[in-house]
Amino acid sequence: MSSLFRNAGLTLHGGDFSLMSLKFVTLQAIVINTVRKWPSTALAKLLLDVVRSNITDHVVHFALFYLFVIWFHLILGYILCVTLTPGGYPNRAPRAYTAEGAIYRIKCSAENTFESIVFFIVAVIVLDKVANDSAQELIASWAVLVMLARTIYPVFYIGDIDILRTFTFGLSMNSYLFMCLVSFFPEFQSFVKST
Repeated sequence: MSSLFRNAGLTLHGGDFSLMSLKFVTLQAIVINTVRKWPSTALAKLLLDVVRSNITDHVVHFALFYLFVIWFHLILGYILCVTLTPGGYPNRAPRAYTAEGAIYRIKCSAENTFESIVFFIVAVIVLDKVANDSAQELIASWAVLVMLARTIYPVFYIGDIDILRTFTFGLSMNSYLFMCLVSFFPEFQSFVKST
């Protein structure tokens, strides 16, 4: 699948710096527009309703649920690394682990997912306390987007589909940014809701 994207020129890998920059800026513009319009989409409303009806209606509890999803990714990633590595996983020196291919990508995906927990938890818990009611609704919607993006992120990482991996990474990072903006600058809500 990754070669299909690369053959079509849909990659951020290698190549000319100016062309790569143009692709990245274009991708970032698409990501920002997607994040901006996300709260008003039918999919966002459906997923938010599913989470609220089956899990909780409070954003902070939402973050705790997401931790279970993240820990599942981490545990699965490391179990796969341990079981698939020829000669076993070097637990005495995990930073020196140098497997290649999909096994290495599984490990990197798990580590990257772990690192993203910090942004998500801080954004959701802190911003829940400072945001007004209408901002909390937007924050909950972007929290769903982060959970969705970070759940499919490992698939693109392990599959070496860099453009979609960057897209899903951008969705989550820009969601954090939008969460901050609507919390600290209430007038930003009108920009988001003008879609």
